[in-house]
Amino acid sequence: MRRASALALAALLTLSLAGCGKDLNTPGPGQATHLPDVTLHGFDGQPAVDLSTLKGPLVVNLWASWCAPCKRELPLYAAFARTYAGKVDVLGIDWQETIQASAQALVMKSHVGYPLAVDPDGKLRAIGLPKLILIDAKGKIAYQEYVEIKSAGQLQDLVEKHLGVSRP
Repeated sequence: MRRASALALAALLTLSLAGCGKDLNTPGPGQATHLPDVTLHGFDGQPAVDLSTLKGPLVVNLWASWCAPCKRELPLYAAFARTYAGKVDVLGIDWQETIQASAQALVMKSHVGYPLAVDPDGKLRAIGLPKLILIDAKGKIAYQEYVEIKSAGQLQDLVEKHLGVSRP
């Protein structure tokens, strides 16, 4: 019996770390409807970000250099930010990073040109990575999910459906 419990726990941990955690989608009862009232330091000298003041349409991506799905999807977010410049803002949050130099290298390799912040203490309380959060014009969470973005179209579809922003 103990072995089965240990295997179930290991499977759950593996799914969470692989970006396949619980799908939260739109906030329900007991879930936050806004980003928390915290200020995060800017990534690599960028300005600090007060999350409670952010309004959309905004795409927020939690990532880290140690997260394999995050490494694959970061270039897609960078391309999205370039394509949707002036229509939808993008904010990347380097969550619980363990090696800052690795994060800097990944940002450069992925051609990230949008604002980045750091959350080394896990103030956003994610249960896995990567995580996508869509913020509407009123600053409310319109959608959130632990998901790896695998194509530009996937992200564009989510933004159109939940933020009402059509493709350029």
